[in-house]
Amino acid sequence: MRKGIFLPFVIAVAAAIVYAMIVSSAEKKLNASKNIKQVFVPIRDIKEREVIKRDFIKPVPVPAAYLQKDAFTYTTDADFKAIENAVARIQIPKGNQISKYSVTSLSPEAGLSSKIPVQMRGYMISVPMATASMIKPDDNVDVLLTFEAVMKSGSRQKVALTLLQNVKVLGVGSDLGQGLDLKSANAMKSKEEDAAAYSDSSTLALSLSPRDAQYLALAQAEGEISVILRSHGDVNNYLMEIATFEKLFN
Repeated sequence: MRKGIFLPFVIAVAAAIVYAMIVSSAEKKLNASKNIKQVFVPIRDIKEREVIKRDFIKPVPVPAAYLQKDAFTYTTDADFKAIENAVARIQIPKGNQISKYSVTSLSPEAGLSSKIPVQMRGYMISVPMATASMIKPDDNVDVLLTFEAVMKSGSRQKVALTLLQNVKVLGVGSDLGQGLDLKSANAMKSKEEDAAAYSDSSTLALSLSPRDAQYLALAQAEGEISVILRSHGDVNNYLMEIATFEKLFN
């Protein structure tokens, strides 16, 4: 082959190879862009041991090549349930993919502290099992105190007063409102029924301010504490007079 023909031939072959490489790279990018997955990411930083709410997260598209291992993926709105009410094991920065390793289920093992609002305290009281069975996490209750008081006449008499109103229930026994599936709910119920065979009481976890927690501790040392359930729609505080036997029979 003559030199004048060989050089253009080599250049043409090289150009064809470069062109093929460019086309191949473009095709790979195009295919990658088509293979998109929806993953859940936080819209703000989620703190360690914080309960994840639905409005904390959103689905965003990412190429499948960049999908993290064990990341929660989104297909329908039902997929929110896999993360909603879970507890963050570690801090999850805003925009990061949420992996199954980074969360755990809301349970006593995750800790009650994950449910306590900022500047509030979790106060545990013992209540009869029959009472606990009718109360659910996130219900509101009033706390009553019954004690023996010295009346103006000098006599001693049992009285009752409403000590706290509109108190949020954080948990009842081992139920923290985690939204269990049927199998888990039945297992928890069986466990609590076994516990009830040895005790006729259960634990109620209340969300109280530090001040109210002090007064409730003082009240428990003075008399008998009981709780009454409120309607979900009733958030008002009422002026309640002290109940006495004299008023009852008059």
